[in-house]
Amino acid sequence: MNDQYLDTVRLLLAIAPDVFDTPHFAMKGGTALNMFVHDLPRLSVDIDVVVRAHGPGRAEALSIIDTELGRTKQAVEKLGYHVAVAGASGKSKGDDVKLTVSSAGAQVKVEVNYVFRGTLTPIVMRSVAPRAQEMFRVDFAVPTLSDAELYGSKLVAALDRQHPRDIFDVWHMYETSGLRDDFVDAFVGYLAGHNRPIHEVLFAQPRSLANEYEAGFVGMTVDEVSLAQLEEIQTRLHHDLPRALSARQREFLSSLVRREPEWAQMPYEHLGELPAIRWKIENLQRLKARDARRFADQEVLLREAFSALDRDTTRR
Repeated sequence: MNDQYLDTVRLLLAIAPDVFDTPHFAMKGGTALNMFVHDLPRLSVDIDVVVRAHGPGRAEALSIIDTELGRTKQAVEKLGYHVAVAGASGKSKGDDVKLTVSSAGAQVKVEVNYVFRGTLTPIVMRSVAPRAQEMFRVDFAVPTLSDAELYGSKLVAALDRQHPRDIFDVWHMYETSGLRDDFVDAFVGYLAGHNRPIHEVLFAQPRSLANEYEAGFVGMTVDEVSLAQLEEIQTRLHHDLPRALSARQREFLSSLVRREPEWAQMPYEHLGELPAIRWKIENLQRLKARDARRFADQEVLLREAFSALDRDTTRR
């Protein structure tokens, strides 16, 4: 393992208890998967945070985030680290509010998504994985998303961002649990709240992993994983995941993009209350008012892609 990554993990584990010393936050992403769910198959160098409550509006949620990151900043600075915060109206870009913690030899970003707030399933308390406890001499627990949500959101990232770290996490999923039905349900829930058109994410073309493999992956894993291995998993995911969607999941996504969401198709009672989903529907309405043809294409292109899958399956 790379010494720089090891130093970053030490910093991450030093500040994580303070980040999650609140009822408002839970951990998601690769750190939760690799350092709390699984026994450190790879290192992780940032902290992804979800705001647990979906009820508060945007202004209230941003106020909660601002308060909690301010509290975290004070606590972490007492440990001797430098902390900088970029808010939703500050220097940060996208849907995250970022807190950056720096030590003499490492830097960790804490990113709170203020759009996809709330959870699909109950929060789970998890302790640091045994191997991480032994390597870094720490032992604490944090609230995390459930396995289904951790992998559901990870699958969206693996199709959208296509970073080698995400592809590795998918490989580990295949090696341990496989592509479980509850993972696919959660994937559909997170895909529904994504800011890009659903068909563009679900049927994305594989992109090159080569640059990020060398720059942001090599040295992170316990066992060496080659670029060719990751490319094989990337291809497998792009083949398997669209085909894993059931008829009800397909119908839900199709109904969503025409702004007539059939919530009963999904197992989450409050799915329609999540801010990211409501925002998606509002944006679709704006698109319909601005360009009715492009709005209609959202469903047409999605259904055409599903039909192409079915034809391919029939030929096989």
